[in-house]
Amino acid sequence: METLVRAIGALATVMVVLGMVAFVMEKTHPAPAATLPPDLSRPALAIELARFDEVPGILGDRDATGDSPMRIYLRKGLYVDYFFIALYWLLFAGMSALLAMRSQRWAVWAGVVAAVCATSGAIFDVVENLSIAALVDATDIQEHLVRNVTSAGSGKWLLISIATLILSLVFLRRNWLALLGGLYFVIGILGIYGVLQMRGLVQLSFKLSLVGVLFVAVIFTRWPHTVLEHH
Repeated sequence: METLVRAIGALATVMVVLGMVAFVMEKTHPAPAATLPPDLSRPALAIELARFDEVPGILGDRDATGDSPMRIYLRKGLYVDYFFIALYWLLFAGMSALLAMRSQRWAVWAGVVAAVCATSGAIFDVVENLSIAALVDATDIQEHLVRNVTSAGSGKWLLISIATLILSLVFLRRNWLALLGGLYFVIGILGIYGVLQMRGLVQLSFKLSLVGVLFVAVIFTRWPHTVLEHH
């Protein structure tokens, strides 16, 4: 079981490194200027959750080549995102397995549900990427194309948030790891409520999840025995 914990820590470490690279890239090569919704500051997240009337402002006007800087920016981001999908799916699958191995009777079912939600979320993410590609490549912005993106995006975030909420149980124990469980619980709740009522909270949930992954990378790699205490 320690091998599984260390593997999860290694995956989280790779995700942290990629996140740092992405952060540096955003600072050195910022996204093109666009009219984003006031509650969403990240272009990729904005297009995932945008209403039909907000999409033209996000994508911008086409130039003489029939393209726009934001369309090019989003298109490039899709290629990297497929690798990120594989990484977070493996991370969720590993944590679901760890949860299922707990001694409590309910743990197996909780782990199975978390794994199903995470897998479904990853599938929705792939569908979302394909829908975004179709939208940015389309000659005209059509309502059904936007609806395809937002439906897949909302489904993805809802499923991932539910999985995160369930996986907070991995840290349910009588030591300081319960604090990390509390963080994952908050991330899950914010994501679910954000999808259903206030989409700006999805962005906050995403930012907090990066903090959660950082803690997992450090703790699971450095102190795997602590993770397995009272397991």
